[in-house]
Amino acid sequence: MNKAINLSVGKYTLSANLGAPHIFRNFVIGSVLVCALAGVSSCQNDKPAATQEQTKSDSLIKVNDTLQSQNNAARVQIDEYMTKASKLEGLIQQKDEEIAKLTKEKDALVRNNKKLVSELKANKKLISSLRDELSDTTRSFTERLGLLENDRSNLVRQRDSLMSKYNQVVALGSVLHASNIRLTAINVKRNGKREKDTKRARKADLLRVDFDIDENRIAENGVKKLYLVIKGPDGNLLSSQAAGSGTTTASNGKTLNYSLLKEVPLVTNQPVKDVSADWKEEGDFVKGSYTIDIYNGGYRIGGGKVELK
Repeated sequence: MNKAINLSVGKYTLSANLGAPHIFRNFVIGSVLVCALAGVSSCQNDKPAATQEQTKSDSLIKVNDTLQSQNNAARVQIDEYMTKASKLEGLIQQKDEEIAKLTKEKDALVRNNKKLVSELKANKKLISSLRDELSDTTRSFTERLGLLENDRSNLVRQRDSLMSKYNQVVALGSVLHASNIRLTAINVKRNGKREKDTKRARKADLLRVDFDIDENRIAENGVKKLYLVIKGPDGNLLSSQAAGSGTTTASNGKTLNYSLLKEVPLVTNQPVKDVSADWKEEGDFVKGSYTIDIYNGGYRIGGGKVELK
């Protein structure tokens, strides 16, 4: 059988079931609560009414001070926000002006763009027309250019042919001409102090070639090379390395062997008189006919001979 105990303290009542499984725990908790409530009731009954009113007044003052402090802080924040808002308002106005300016420029660009698009279409049409015209003109000029190239090639060939003939004529006209050619056998006495012509081979010490160069109106001023070809009675070339014998090219392209090389200074349109060259034989001269041929520019320009007994 369960028994309940009711405890009343002022307006508070505590009930405890003694037959519950945790009776002892419930009883302890109930006792504690009763003591606590009794203390609270005793304290409330002990405070006089004036003290409670004063406490309320102090609390209200504290609350009012707190609210006033918060109000002041809020006003400071409001002032700061107003200052920032004013600055932002100025910036917004500045940006609005910039936006208006850019909008105006954009509108102008749009108008110009439309104008440029219109002009571009017109220019494209003109360019297309000009390209067609240029294509036709190019074909015409290409055909004319081909004809002119053919004419030019023909003229170049004619020019080259004429220049070749001219050069040949000039080269031939520039060839010197020798005249008054004498081939003489010389007997030298008294160690070269005295010379005497001779017809005898055994007395001949050297062969002397004397000749003149006629005036030439084409040949340019300068030193001209004359090649002397001397042959003995047997038809063989008289040559000597010490005398400067060598080879050159004849006008026909063949190799020409010569005995002596004689260089002669020439002035245009003026003759050269008494050109002389000596040939000394290493051995004795033999009897028979000796011949001399003179070459210039690959051409034979004169000759002569002498008979030795």
